[in-house]
Amino acid sequence: MDHGVVRGTLSTLAIQTLINAAAERARALEVRVHIAVMDASADLVGWLSFEGTPRIAATTARHKAFTSVNTGMSTAEWKAYVNSIPRDEQRIIAGIEGYIEAAGGLPIIEEGLLLGGIGVSGADQQADEDCALSAVRALGV
Repeated sequence: MDHGVVRGTLSTLAIQTLINAAAERARALEVRVHIAVMDASADLVGWLSFEGTPRIAATTARHKAFTSVNTGMSTAEWKAYVNSIPRDEQRIIAGIEGYIEAAGGLPIIEEGLLLGGIGVSGADQQADEDCALSAVRALGV
C-alpha cells in the first residue's frame, strides 16, 4: 500500500480489561475515581465512575485520556515536556482545549501502534497514575 498506513484501535475485550483492572486497583487503594478509555481517535469508548467521586474529576479523567492519545505519551511525561518549553509556547498549548498536565493518563501502544489511552482521576495524581498503570499492565503491552 503506497498511500495508506495501518492504524490500530482497542478491542472491546481490551476496553473491559482496562476498566476492570483500573477499578480493581482503585478498590485496593481505597480511592474513588473516574476511569476514561479512549480509542486511537480520542473518542470515548469506555467509562466508569465510582460513587462519590468529585464531578470535576470526570472531566479531568477524560482530559488525561485525550492528552495521552493525542501526544502518545503519559500525562506525567507531557507535564515534564510542557514545563521544559518557553513560556510563550506554554501559553499556546494552554489555549488548546482538552490537554492536561497531570499524572494519571497513559497511552496504550502495542507493537508501535497507538491503540488508545486511559485517564484516571479522582484521587491524588500518584494513585491515579497507579490505577492507570495497573490497567495497562493487565493488557500486557
